[in-house]
Amino acid sequence: MGKQPKILVVDSKLDFVRLARNALGISGYQVVTAPDRKGGLEMAREQTPDVIIVGALEPRGDAFKLSKELRDSPRTQNIPILVVDVRPEEQLQKGWRWHEGMQMNAEDYIPRPIEPADLVESVKRILNRVMWQRPIDSTEILKRMEETLKRVEKLEMLLAK
Repeated sequence: MGKQPKILVVDSKLDFVRLARNALGISGYQVVTAPDRKGGLEMAREQTPDVIIVGALEPRGDAFKLSKELRDSPRTQNIPILVVDVRPEEQLQKGWRWHEGMQMNAEDYIPRPIEPADLVESVKRILNRVMWQRPIDSTEILKRMEETLKRVEKLEMLLAK
């Protein structure tokens, strides 16, 4: 079995952080959190998560700044981002256009309020998509083949006795 996927949740609203930690943790993900843009950027660089969930950040506009900083950094530029924010119609009332969320180069967008199952499903979809897009690591394949060959040789020696 592979490593437990690590999800970074960056949100200044504690209720959402708890919801995400519980829903994703129960589903088998390792969850790390940060309450703000600066902490999120540091955590992303240190922890190298498999997915970053960017939610409500204060001051306003920090989610956009974080997304740009993540995309500009070679260490984090390929980590998928899931944006969780208020409903599009509420954003329009606030002067925020929904497509701006997608301009953050996010893999997916989920409006609040959010159901835990929807969050987990979105993370699963992103991870599945990323898994199929990653290049095959030939050194890992060769290592596994060598280990398998050694086991086969040992079995052949035992059978020959």
